[in-house]
Amino acid sequence: MPHSIDFDSIEARLFALHQVALGSQSFCERFRISRATEEIFEYEWWEYFGHLKAQASSTLIDTAIKIRMLQDFIQAEDKELDFKKIQMRSINGLRIGALTPSNNFLSLRDSCNKIVHATGAKLVWKECVGTNGKFEYWTGTYHLFGSEQSGRPWEAVINVPDWCTAMIRFNRMFQDTIDWSDVLKWDD
Repeated sequence: MPHSIDFDSIEARLFALHQVALGSQSFCERFRISRATEEIFEYEWWEYFGHLKAQASSTLIDTAIKIRMLQDFIQAEDKELDFKKIQMRSINGLRIGALTPSNNFLSLRDSCNKIVHATGAKLVWKECVGTNGKFEYWTGTYHLFGSEQSGRPWEAVINVPDWCTAMIRFNRMFQDTIDWSDVLKWDD
């Protein structure tokens, strides 16, 4: 095995990002997060945005790179493994992302490629009115921009909660499918 991958840390980071994506609306309503407000509460919008984008970006990039490495490793190591079946089971019932404006669904591998090769990334926000007034929250959507090697531009959206679920599934199936004692037998 070329590198040692810490599966537990991947899952822990995905769990934290999953929680943030699903809890953003409640958090932002409670602390009245809004770039338009002049009142300062516990968190200013820019402070929340900065922490959130850093966490989302680093977790998505880190996970995408490591999962791609695992995919490449196992395809080289075990030619009989039905890799596409593991990917399909990982995304079953989920919509992890799509190319825009065509709305073509992304596969697990394609989503990782788009994350790694994006030259631009934006969190998608929604404005609301809550019991304490107006606020904004992150919808859990990550909008990516980039260019093909040919120079043709592309855009994609990642549904972060579904992507996290698919990655956790993939991570677990991958660990359960591989005979790690055989893989590590000659690793010194």
